[in-house]
Amino acid sequence: METASPTIGEIPLRLRLRVLFRRHGLDHQLAAGREPASSAELGLRARQLENPVARRRLARSLRGAVADAHASPVGCHGSFSLVDRSAVIEWGEGLLGLAEALEQPQSLNPCGIARTVELITDGGGPLYNSAARSSLGDRLWWVADGLQPPPQTGREVSRR
Repeated sequence: METASPTIGEIPLRLRLRVLFRRHGLDHQLAAGREPASSAELGLRARQLENPVARRRLARSLRGAVADAHASPVGCHGSFSLVDRSAVIEWGEGLLGLAEALEQPQSLNPCGIARTVELITDGGGPLYNSAARSSLGDRLWWVADGLQPPPQTGREVSRR
């Protein structure tokens, strides 16, 4: 018999604070394929990432990056896009597809959601930097691979 997962209010404040202050490191661990059930912190962070509101926020960020890339280089207020325009335009369809996948109601692997967070928040990554070590296309395939259901073995996913 499955037990219902606790509501946020039932989760100890101490655990919620640890997750809040360690979320970037926890995202990195989840993105690397670490099993959410391996610690209370990873489990809570995975639940936070799986939340539909968080997933919609990520989807909005991806759509915004594509819109920024297609906007004129200098906006009407003198602002400019921070994304790598040529890469985002080239891979815009993939970014929009990822945004659509995040907004679907089905469950997604928190590994891929954490990889999406890393894609969006890595200022030195290929979404923003044309000189990044990996291409935006490679990073999108990495994210998509992470969204697949986790292996049933309970082991970490390798990053070959």
